[in-house]
Amino acid sequence: MSSSTGHAPHDVHPTHCENCGAALQGHYCHDCGQSVVNPIRHAAHAVEEVFEAFWHLDGRIFRTLRDLLSPGRIAIIYLSGQRAKYVAPLRLFVVLSVLTFFVAQLVIHVDTRDTSVELLDQGVEKSAHRAQNVNRENKKFTTATSIEDVERIRATELAELAEGRDAVSTMLPHVRKPFEIAMTDVNAAADRRVAELIRQHDLTPREVEREKAAAQREIDAERRQARAIPEMDKAKTLAELETLRNDRLKRQQAELAALAPAQTAERRRMLMEIRETNEAAGCRAAQLQIAVARGSEGTRTRKTVDDARIYGETNCDGRLTLFGSNEPWDEELNPVTISWAPRFVNAWINRQIAHGKDNMARVQHDYGMLVKAMLGAVPSALFLLVPVFALLLKLAYLGSKRLYLEHLVVALYSHAYLCLAILTFFLLIALDNAIEPKWAGFGWISGTLELLLWLWMPIYLWIMQKRVYGNGWLLTSLRYFVIGNLYFVLLGFAVVFITLASIVRM
Repeated sequence: MSSSTGHAPHDVHPTHCENCGAALQGHYCHDCGQSVVNPIRHAAHAVEEVFEAFWHLDGRIFRTLRDLLSPGRIAIIYLSGQRAKYVAPLRLFVVLSVLTFFVAQLVIHVDTRDTSVELLDQGVEKSAHRAQNVNRENKKFTTATSIEDVERIRATELAELAEGRDAVSTMLPHVRKPFEIAMTDVNAAADRRVAELIRQHDLTPREVEREKAAAQREIDAERRQARAIPEMDKAKTLAELETLRNDRLKRQQAELAALAPAQTAERRRMLMEIRETNEAAGCRAAQLQIAVARGSEGTRTRKTVDDARIYGETNCDGRLTLFGSNEPWDEELNPVTISWAPRFVNAWINRQIAHGKDNMARVQHDYGMLVKAMLGAVPSALFLLVPVFALLLKLAYLGSKRLYLEHLVVALYSHAYLCLAILTFFLLIALDNAIEPKWAGFGWISGTLELLLWLWMPIYLWIMQKRVYGNGWLLTSLRYFVIGNLYFVLLGFAVVFITLASIVRM
């Protein structure tokens, strides 16, 4: 028996609408449109409503997917006014894009197993290879346009070769000899280029000495700024590292104390050097601890990102310079500052840079993070660029007298097909991963299908554009080429930007 408000027991339909109280004459209220079935009392109907909200899971979804496979068919029929039998294009695109990239997250795995930590000894072979190819490297001198450039190149080349030579024991003269020969060749090449520049610019001896002195001052300044990091890299044990760090910090602290409070720039520079010393020491300590841990764990291997999480960052070249600055960025000592922006905006910008810097270091160890960020960026980029693609169609077909929303329908259905094709591609990968270990021949089959699918995707869009807009093949091809190139350039930029934003937000 129903109450005056229309409520009924669980096992019978109400006689009055539970929403507005109107008498019911069918499955839906003729006054407000509410269904007679209450999802609170019918669990199956509640589940059905969830699916219906996204898919409208009736014959329309299967009819929509079937007609979507034929290039342009569904867009032509929908634009002609036959809309009831199809899932709305926006809903179809959203659901397919979400489903596609959810499956991608499950299917795509990047397993980056670590390579061993490189100690200074292991760099000898690289330096020796460099010594053997020094003649090729000396071509850099031909690009120098001033004596200062020559001297900077000379200093860099000699420092690298000297480091490789000094890493070799004096008991191995036959190994050290190539480095010494290469250093002689570098000096000879530099001297030849200096002589050429003197002739070209008719320089006096005094001008030559002045340029060499200026170059030497710059070289000394660069070495002073970066000297902490090479010293840390030379440590072979934690005890040696601690001694190097303490000696360096003692000298830097003394230099800092000698500066007057008014020497703001010099004090900031010295504080940044102290910070770099500590960062370099921490980085080298992590490298040494990882080397010891691996040596004690036998054949066990693990990802670099796991080592970095346990022991600390091992990329000692952690400097970040922005906007052409000569000094590395630092959130406290050398932040990015926009003069007209409020303080909280500048603080927010520098926090984002700090997050991005830290997360990029993590990505270098685990490329799977980058892949996941890109997979997450693609659907967002596609969604943002659908209206842009529709605008490109509108501009390309100005004479067609079609409304912008008509072009938007074409854009949505074309993107829905792309998502469906990519979803199929990921499902083939999943099948390949499951079947190929048991049947090697399936790899050839799946690879062929994947190749055909990728080849068909641009052809599908080309045919779709021809059928929907009805132009000749030549004009369609021209418009397709222009629109396609513009769109994929924009898509690339959007994916990169959203990926970087995702990495910052990790």
